Amino acid sequence: MSDKRPLLDTSDNENEGDGFMGARDSSMTTGITYKSATVAPTFLWYGRQILVRRKLFVGLLVVFIFSYFLIGPADVLDLDNVDSIVQVHHHSGVLDNEVVSYPNPIDPEANQKILLPKGYLVYSNQCRIVDLDPYKRDVMRHFKRVSYKPCKQRLPLTQMRFDDHSRRYVLSINKTAFQSYHVENVFSCCYMGVERVSESNVSYTNCQHFKSKAQISNTTDSVIVKCSTDKGQIYINGHATIPERVEIQQRLKQWKRRDQGKRVPSVLMIGIDSISRVNLIRAMPKTAQYLYDNDWFELAGYNKIDDNTFPNIMALMVGYNLSNAMKHCNPYVSGGLDKCDFVWKLYEKHGYATSYGEDAVKINTFNYLKKGFKQPPVDYYLRPYLSAAEKLLDVNVVLGLPHCLGFETESEHVYNYALEFARRYRNDSFFGFFWTNTHSHGDISQTSSMDDYLRDYLQRLVAQGTMEHSIVVFFSDHGLRFGPTRSTWSGHLEERLPFLFIWLPPFVRAEHPEFVDALRQNRNRLTTPYDLHMTLKHILTLSGRTGSLETLDSAKDCPQCQSLLLPVPLSRSCQDVAIEDHWCTCWSYNAVKKNSKTVRHLGERVVHYLNDYVTSFRNGSLAHLCQPLTLQGISAAYKAKISQVDPSQAQIYWLTFSTAPNKALYEATVRYIRNMTSEDNVQVTGSVSRLNSYSGEADCMNDFAIKKYCYCRHKSG
Repeated sequence: MSDKRPLLDTSDNENEGDGFMGARDSSMTTGITYKSATVAPTFLWYGRQILVRRKLFVGLLVVFIFSYFLIGPADVLDLDNVDSIVQVHHHSGVLDNEVVSYPNPIDPEANQKILLPKGYLVYSNQCRIVDLDPYKRDVMRHFKRVSYKPCKQRLPLTQMRFDDHSRRYVLSINKTAFQSYHVENVFSCCYMGVERVSESNVSYTNCQHFKSKAQISNTTDSVIVKCSTDKGQIYINGHATIPERVEIQQRLKQWKRRDQGKRVPSVLMIGIDSISRVNLIRAMPKTAQYLYDNDWFELAGYNKIDDNTFPNIMALMVGYNLSNAMKHCNPYVSGGLDKCDFVWKLYEKHGYATSYGEDAVKINTFNYLKKGFKQPPVDYYLRPYLSAAEKLLDVNVVLGLPHCLGFETESEHVYNYALEFARRYRNDSFFGFFWTNTHSHGDISQTSSMDDYLRDYLQRLVAQGTMEHSIVVFFSDHGLRFGPTRSTWSGHLEERLPFLFIWLPPFVRAEHPEFVDALRQNRNRLTTPYDLHMTLKHILTLSGRTGSLETLDSAKDCPQCQSLLLPVPLSRSCQDVAIEDHWCTCWSYNAVKKNSKTVRHLGERVVHYLNDYVTSFRNGSLAHLCQPLTLQGISAAYKAKISQVDPSQAQIYWLTFSTAPNKALYEATVRYIRNMTSEDNVQVTGSVSRLNSYSGEADCMNDFAIKKYCYCRHKSG
């Protein structure tokens, strides 16, 4: 029976019925010696008891306070963020702690029964990826749900719609909104077309006046509209369009004749920067729940292959790692990216209309510290319109990026453009790639403001029929790379595990039930952007317009990667699929002493590696701009538990460390081989991650590859 006494019992007796417990028994259990029961207690004896109990109480209080700050209060008592937690109920073909199997005649390994323990996304001898709790206190203390706020209180004065009879867009005055502008009939409006000059420049046509409406030429991709009264300008807005193009229609008709009535799936890709799988659930629970409830296929073991957006998108769209992307399609040279065999080129070559749109033009994936494209990379390119809109429309900035752009957020400009592209070509074959940065790039909480919008957006795609004939990919490139949560264990894993969901239209499911089986199985397998690259090529073969998947090139820098429409081997390791140690989430780690001689040696070697990297980059032409770094301290050190690596030969360490003079916080993964000479026994794997901001430190450096390691020499002055 448990002891029912109060925690701080004032009685000296263990059992009141026995009268008193002997001094010897008592001292054995408490360490306190009591007087004999036959001797009357003195005033001094009482004083000693009070002093001893006071010390005991103070000791317990100290232990409690220390434990509180070491462990933190119980999550159930963290009331500040209770309104930020919205539970998401996962629906999938794989249930925690349940033995599941998927019969598959193609891959015998797929027929084995798999036990997926609770708490894991992937579980095999080669890879065990932990299923993180989205609501861990060390992350939730930094998360606060953000409400969506309209950019304007009134509706736009103008609207744009496509006229099916004339096959042209019509710009008109919105009569419903007109009353809210409080103007008399004496006002005038005009529109000017936006024309691309280069990646960084646009020009405008003369402003064409119109009264109630105007037909827009099919040579015009987008317009800026202005309206004025005699007192000045009262309105400015922009409209991006998907105009009819003769050459595109000819391409579509030519390939449609070859199809002979065969249904060809289109592809729509909707990507969001810097959102992990876990933060999708945490910040956008309604969107996540919609995906789980409506039979989308999740790839929960999707692991990034490099640090930031550019290399992960290049692996997806071209099949190159960063090194080969720089070699074969150098983004620093004008026309360099045009040489790359992007997947959208392959689709265009085989009779698809193509489109690409991305918000925040200054940090566009192919333009931030890069030259971008010399020629428009696709049929419909949104960048010229957004370049003009960011210059001319009302803009407000949130966390360093444009947020509202005229009457809607800049991300909504991209989403609406994608919606219109899919609507305009709903009866034809298309490939669309659309990417947003502005509501997710810089903060763990901001993207929560778009939860309702994105759930409704997916429903709008259903309503206009896009989901009936299109394969839709909803995905991210990586999790949040900066900020206070990044230094946590959750942040470390989240950064490496973006989200990926795939939708198959009903006719593809009916024609290829094996794709459904494979995607369900692959939910809990290790997958990469290279696999998604191969999936896009596999989808193209379904059109019948190209040869089999075997006739198309594999992902150039991951020969073992494959289509996700086929069963992925359970026995995959990071090494098998070209994921370097630094980005691999398959291992668990044990904390080691950060001040040990070995850890200090590893830290010194990593800093030496960074200095050598900057010094030798571009044949040393930029080395004079940056100060050498020195190791300031090791913040944390961990050692990987990997069964495949012989500990006597190689050990893998993960270090978090700071440097001077830039006060930078870095994270590195190294292979340490004890029995080799000190010059060769440390190998840095992947790139070294920067965990804190370096804004303003490296303004002298315009090369994104070394910017995070450079501290400009003029800063010391």
